Amino acid sequence: MLQDIIQVSQIQVSRLNNTHFVGLVTFTRDQFAKAFGDGNNAPRKVSDQLQRFNEAYKALDEAYKSSTYSLDTEALRQADADCDRIFMGIKKMVQAQQGFDFNPAMKAAADLMMQAIDRYDISPNEDYLGENNKLQQLLQDVSNVANLKAAAHTLGLEEAYSQLGKMVDHVRDLITQREMAKAPKGAMKAARTLMEPEYRWLIAILNATALMDDDEHRFDALITALNANVDYLKRNALPAKENIIWTDEDYDDEPDPEIDGDPKEADGDTPTEA
Repeated sequence: MLQDIIQVSQIQVSRLNNTHFVGLVTFTRDQFAKAFGDGNNAPRKVSDQLQRFNEAYKALDEAYKSSTYSLDTEALRQADADCDRIFMGIKKMVQAQQGFDFNPAMKAAADLMMQAIDRYDISPNEDYLGENNKLQQLLQDVSNVANLKAAAHTLGLEEAYSQLGKMVDHVRDLITQREMAKAPKGAMKAARTLMEPEYRWLIAILNATALMDDDEHRFDALITALNANVDYLKRNALPAKENIIWTDEDYDDEPDPEIDGDPKEADGDTPTEA
């Protein structure tokens, strides 16, 4: 009976941040592929719209991957971790040598070096570029300030600082490489502008087809799966306040580090209250 035919629930896709929106359309693409294969097994109107949906998805996927630096982020994380390891090793050595009361010259050198280190308040937990800038400044001081250069020699840290310098330069190169690979400003917004109506049309056509199909329950499994995902996003992804809007910049931000798993990334996908 007509009243028994289930329909895909609506969701305001424009209110989803980039990460959740890409997740929605990716799940939708996968469920349609599961139901209809390459689309040839779908009703004609569904198949035609699915083709347009998939074309828009390709552009969105490319823009999203570029905007999140997916090709370069893992290399940067590893290089930064190596850099942190060397720096923290130097700091621990200096702290240990500060306790060498039996060797006044070494203790004095360690105290001087720790003053230089503390001056920049370097933390492995801060963002990539901020930490890299501070380490570069510390390395310049150790190389160019006579008493710090002498202290590094006294403490036996010349080779350690040399290795740190190489890693700092490597991290900087990867940061630059990642910036160059980033999608042009507005690319993610443009891709979403194309993708959102294609998603809405695909759902509308599926709902209409379900109503008119001779087999009243032919699409139940597909629609049930889609609805489960929509319900999840409504509960967990939509901003709680109705007056929250997205700005142009939000379309190009990196994903939330809680989702992406990188605490050293700047926060992204943050809505602005009107």
